[in-house]
Amino acid sequence: MTDVEKFQCPFCEAQYDVVRVEAPPMHDKPLLCLSCGAPLHNRDGKFVLKYFRVSDGAELGRRNGRRPSL
Repeated sequence: MTDVEKFQCPFCEAQYDVVRVEAPPMHDKPLLCLSCGAPLHNRDGKFVLKYFRVSDGAELGRRNGRRPSL
């Protein structure tokens, strides 16, 4: 079983699950946050980092996933 780490984008606070997969060095593409476009680390030594978005940073201010009513 692979260990899953929690990660929060420092710019927009979007939540991600991160999985490390051992892979040989290749021409890695830069990774960007799906919510705000900020750069994310794509490698950690011999491991490739895979990000899975759990929640969008904009959802953090909502109650029960709903937009606030005005």
